[in-house]
Amino acid sequence: MHVEVPLGGVRTEAASLSRPDTRRRTFLVVVDDSPELHAAARFAARRAARTGGRVALLSVVQPVEGGHWMFVGNLMQEEAREDAERRLQQLAATVHATSGHRPELIVREGSLREELFSLIEEDEDISVLVLGAAVGGEGPGPLVQALTGKNAGKLRIPVTIVPGNLTETEIDALS
Repeated sequence: MHVEVPLGGVRTEAASLSRPDTRRRTFLVVVDDSPELHAAARFAARRAARTGGRVALLSVVQPVEGGHWMFVGNLMQEEAREDAERRLQQLAATVHATSGHRPELIVREGSLREELFSLIEEDEDISVLVLGAAVGGEGPGPLVQALTGKNAGKLRIPVTIVPGNLTETEIDALS
């Protein structure tokens, strides 16, 4: 199950199969609480600004198992959604300051991987997925690992992986 809520504006579909030149290149960033998120968001915002594109920020709220504590489960789900929306709004301000354009904000409920694949298939304007690689020795991060492993061939778009330890100056030089 997923619920998509565009925040801060109405989602418009300008894409047309017969006129691909009308499409705006969209850089999709998955929003979570990882430190490498900021590197990915800055890179996406800079690339969007330089190419006339836009940024879409996706936050996926994991479903809460309520069982016979349904009220508590619903409350936890509501708090998780509010937290996701707050995180999106904070990052949106940074993306706007960097790119000069307000990003599209998307909240979905469900499995992160399933909702990510679903959104990419549904929205033809999404042309690049931008992820940050985890800092430290624990590997690239679970989403990067999943998308560059056995699921790599399932995407119709390229994935840009930005090292999470890059400084803003280094990101600016690369983008």
